[in-house]
Amino acid sequence: MYQKILEWIAFALSFIFLSSQLGLFGVFYYLYIGPTWLLWYIPGVIVLIYWSVVTFRPIKFTTKLTSNSNLRDNMSLCYITWLIYCVNLIPQVILLFTHVTDQLHRKFYFGPRMLKLTLSCTPFLFVVFVFGHHNRNESQFRNYYVAYLANEVTLDLFDGVEILENLFVYDIEFTVSIAIKVILLILSSINFLLPAIALYDLHSPPSSRRITFKVIYKACSLLILNIPYLIIRIILWRGYQKDISVLFMKNIIVTALNTDELLHYYFIERTSKQSTTPQQRDIHRLESQV
Repeated sequence: MYQKILEWIAFALSFIFLSSQLGLFGVFYYLYIGPTWLLWYIPGVIVLIYWSVVTFRPIKFTTKLTSNSNLRDNMSLCYITWLIYCVNLIPQVILLFTHVTDQLHRKFYFGPRMLKLTLSCTPFLFVVFVFGHHNRNESQFRNYYVAYLANEVTLDLFDGVEILENLFVYDIEFTVSIAIKVILLILSSINFLLPAIALYDLHSPPSSRRITFKVIYKACSLLILNIPYLIIRIILWRGYQKDISVLFMKNIIVTALNTDELLHYYFIERTSKQSTTPQQRDIHRLESQV
């Protein structure tokens, strides 16, 4: 019963927040660019319908008995849903920050604050999407992994939204260069896409690959997100007198933790997997699913 209630709440919240985000994007286009750009509602409605169809009958983890008698957890193709959402989101974000943000005024209701609130719907949608489609009665390993998704991946999404605040033009004196603007938009676009990698790790069985997509995500988070964000925040702080973000320390902490985990995987876990026999690997895999 609790699982069903959670799924229905997740469906309702995701529909409300996704439709609100798409609707508010259209309002910004209409106010600052022109009514023609309301045509963006067409792909937005398609994404909303697809998202609603997928989440109306929520994705669940299922335990199957494979032909070699090994238990395996599968998740439906939820990473495709996230990719479709991002294919519509990323061009709109780029359009907003190249044609709209220069015109925003702090005192206007549909100004920088409302745009930041609209963008912050994306991390919330990811949390609802993950938790709403997770059967908590399944393996403990999956429970831990879903908790990881809802924490680290969501925090990276918030980081990507927060750093875009530096592109708002509050004062001509503190306007960032075109190069930094382009770099931030590229990094944020990649940031929106990266959760699909972590979601794909839930879809494919652990025995079918030598390296998990969780490790790939951590490497991308380290090299593509947190280190570049850390460097850019230092440049903005020292070169443009921008206020330092509290997520500056988040970048340092996550960089240290992910570096430690990647080194641990490369020097310890990877070598131990190579030294174990196939029978031992089957035992370890079954134990991780208990």
